[in-house]
Amino acid sequence: MRSVAEHAGVSHQTVSRVVNGDPTVTDPVRQRVVTSMSALGYRPSAGGRAMARGRTEVVGLVIPHDPGFAFANDHLIRMMTGAEQELAARGYGLLLSTREASGDPGSAYRRFDRRRLVDGLIVEGGGGTAALPHLVELGYPVVVIGYTEDDLAMVHPDDEGGAYAVAQHLLALGHRRIGVVNGPQENRLAMAARLRGVHRAFADARLEPDPGLTVHGDFTFESGHAAAQRLMARPEPPTAIFAFNDGMALGVLRYLRESGRGVPGDVSVAGFDDTSAAVLGETPLTSVALQSVDLGRRAAQILLDLLDGKTAPNGETVMAGRLMVRASTAPPPAGTI
Repeated sequence: MRSVAEHAGVSHQTVSRVVNGDPTVTDPVRQRVVTSMSALGYRPSAGGRAMARGRTEVVGLVIPHDPGFAFANDHLIRMMTGAEQELAARGYGLLLSTREASGDPGSAYRRFDRRRLVDGLIVEGGGGTAALPHLVELGYPVVVIGYTEDDLAMVHPDDEGGAYAVAQHLLALGHRRIGVVNGPQENRLAMAARLRGVHRAFADARLEPDPGLTVHGDFTFESGHAAAQRLMARPEPPTAIFAFNDGMALGVLRYLRESGRGVPGDVSVAGFDDTSAAVLGETPLTSVALQSVDLGRRAAQILLDLLDGKTAPNGETVMAGRLMVRASTAPPPAGTI
């Protein structure tokens, strides 16, 4: 910048004002500086200009999951894609933070304690949100993809409505013993919404679900496999199993095949998220398609509006899903209702 100033015969402060678009610089002076910048091959630092305005022009995306899980999860990848597309269109970069090898979800947040790396944060709430109040105290604007009990803007799928649609579909097929593979405690608010949807479908059909047919998993394939084993070992096993994500549903499918049961001939199976893996197997999976890309995009829009001083929507922004009926669900075998 000093070299440009000497070449143009102005002060380096004047060069700085030109670089930052100061309207008080006269046109002749501006032209001299621009000509000198071109002659010397000078390129202003976008990061430096942002910092001069008190901005990094970077947004943090916190995914408090193990990176191996995060990058293998189709829903999370699509969500990241939507956020990145919106941020890039508005001139912002993205800094991704996952949890460390310790397994502590809070480790995904801690790097933002140390220094001001980003202007604001988008937090995926499925891995735990206990550290959110601390981030707010540090002055970060925060938008949550998912659920939180804190007073923050939230964007999430219609979990209750999606689960209601799956349960209603299975009940309409004639299933009465429907096993449920619930998700992890860290995602309890979303899981509670999905369970409400299942119970509402039973209530609308004037039926009572069997509480003994609800077991827990942790969203992994392995936990779905283990959950199916527990459910099918019951004296009256389910004729259908609804897993609260596709990863667990695929684990259910594997166990049923290994144990010699046909899908959907003996047991119907449904999932949630409608990941790409849901349609790639031998038996395409009935699932709930989420607007994953749009979830990320909408969260980024709300955060950028907050950074621009605009008013964000209060409370929750709920995005509808769509039931995708495929070959993994059918009426129960005769005599099993």
